[in-house]
Amino acid sequence: MNNSNFVQIQVKRDPANPTRSVVLAKGESAVLPDTTPTGRQILNAAQCSPTVDYVLLQLLPGRSLEEVSPEEVAELDAAETSFYAFRADRLFYFVLNENKYPWGQALPEGILRLLANVPTHAQVWMERQDEADVLIAPGQSVNLTGEGVERFYTKQPTWKLDVQGIEISSPAPTITVRHALELADINPDLPWTLVLKVQGRPKEQVEFTTVIDLTTPGIERLRVMPKVINNGEGPGLRRQFFLLEKDEKFLDAARYRWEAALDGERRWLLLHDYPLPSGYQQSHISLAIEIPALYPSAELDMFYCAPSVALQAGTAIPQADVQQVIFGQTFQRWSRHRENSVWSPADDSVITHLGLVEESFLREVAK
Repeated sequence: MNNSNFVQIQVKRDPANPTRSVVLAKGESAVLPDTTPTGRQILNAAQCSPTVDYVLLQLLPGRSLEEVSPEEVAELDAAETSFYAFRADRLFYFVLNENKYPWGQALPEGILRLLANVPTHAQVWMERQDEADVLIAPGQSVNLTGEGVERFYTKQPTWKLDVQGIEISSPAPTITVRHALELADINPDLPWTLVLKVQGRPKEQVEFTTVIDLTTPGIERLRVMPKVINNGEGPGLRRQFFLLEKDEKFLDAARYRWEAALDGERRWLLLHDYPLPSGYQQSHISLAIEIPALYPSAELDMFYCAPSVALQAGTAIPQADVQQVIFGQTFQRWSRHRENSVWSPADDSVITHLGLVEESFLREVAK
């Protein structure tokens, strides 16, 4: 760490001769003949001369600072010892986390962080009387020459995340999905479908190992849904991916028995017991709509029926003669498209596509 306010000096034993010391400073190195150098020897080796113009501080193993006088012998650590030299006639003092330290005129934020031994995401604050405390920005220096003793403290910020309605706090700016579930008392070993919602972005399906950056602007919620939901009316309903929130609210409000399920890499919305208007040989069917991975940016197109739908009059239904196997069951494809293929990601959705489906069924019986 270099700063025009001080010279950082490193002293370590000479690996070629353990009875000597090596002094590193200003990008240069010098060798001392022993391992018990005085303050003056260290300053001279670091090219801090005349030595009477300098004050020397030693960083002790407990991360405290101690002045070393010119004739005092510095006790070196086994590996490496840090010193700081200031061209000054006096030292100034400050308090950090209730511990008092000497220093030069300008105190860098990096030195405060070093002495406090805190991680990079921790905050360093300067106390103020009768006004708000001041957050010390990375790289900022504080002038210690004012009246009184400046007081500093460090604080671990916390980041919050809504996990399915439960607010959790994290001391670190990133968290894995698994750990977020654990903090919310949700068993991460169960088969969940997990989606991260960030304002202004499409919903992102995540995995247990996904790392969430909690500093992301607009982060809203980690949604947690069982991959299989049983409503008490038979086999469980699969929720293997999420639709738009308004789609899901609509389907639930309409009391559809619906599934969002994966068949290989294809995503399907299945509506069971979908009612048909009168005029068809069937009263209810299973309706399938393919949901592209880029939905709603990508268009919903066509729909599929099982069993195949037939009119009571026996009239052939146009563009409905192609078969599609979905989850091992044969569905009848209805090739129905929007006029001029106009799709608006902002306005169209599963809701409007179901309007197209309903109109398509009504149009055939009205002929």
